[in-house]
Amino acid sequence: MEKIFKYIDYRKFLSDYYSEKKKTTHFFSYRYFSNKANIKSPVFLKQVIEGQRNLTLQAIEKFIGALNLNKKEATFFRHLVQFNQSKTAFEKQEHYSVMLSMIDYVNEHRLTADQYIYFEKWHNSAVRELVCLHDFRDNWDLLAKSVRPAISPKDAKQSVQLLVRLNLVKKQKNGVYKQTNSAITSGSEMLSLARRSFNSTMLLLARDSNESLPPDARNISGITMGISKACYDVLLAELAAFKERIVSIVNRDEESSRVYQFNFQLFPLSEDAERIGEMNKGKAS
Repeated sequence: MEKIFKYIDYRKFLSDYYSEKKKTTHFFSYRYFSNKANIKSPVFLKQVIEGQRNLTLQAIEKFIGALNLNKKEATFFRHLVQFNQSKTAFEKQEHYSVMLSMIDYVNEHRLTADQYIYFEKWHNSAVRELVCLHDFRDNWDLLAKSVRPAISPKDAKQSVQLLVRLNLVKKQKNGVYKQTNSAITSGSEMLSLARRSFNSTMLLLARDSNESLPPDARNISGITMGISKACYDVLLAELAAFKERIVSIVNRDEESSRVYQFNFQLFPLSEDAERIGEMNKGKAS
């Protein structure tokens, strides 16, 4: 079976471990594993693999002993379990970041890690645009100060290196960077997780811009409205079409001079009417 560092689902790892042991060790069973882990239930491993039970911190340590994991593998397993079982995006990110630092990368794992970092750090998208607008000549201090809010020269250099590695920008013979047609999608769970963090950070930057920039340098507005689910679906389609038109307009702009962030937000400010009715009935009874 694959090394534990290749897994992002601890239940899949345990399932493969069980299957491997059944093939190579004739006396291995769920009961045998429970005895080895000092767990009373003879089918606890089976229930965990099937998603019927979670692992507590105490159970994690017992599993580490029964699995004969070394120190590095044990650390990875702890974070892998908590990554899968965490309830919030913030907690998942913390554990996944540790996992990334421990993964023995092959090419596809390296790409996934880099894609995650691209979305995790908000300034990467800004640097991608900015580094192609001006010839910074690898002056990381100037590049860092040109980002708003400013970042460190180290972050600026690492960002450009990441963009080159992902083939999102390419350094030409004259030293000027140029964007490629490559793109990153956020389809996997990890990338979607990083994308949520990216969007949250951009919302905070939008809030700060509303306070720090004059009206002629930013446009922040909104509509509060009552709509149906059908109307919501129509609005999503309209937003998607509008986003495509924005991209088309920007692509035709040959005199770019500044990097802007364009956010789209559509979120509920109330419970659904059906849910309100249920709550009202509950109160009445």
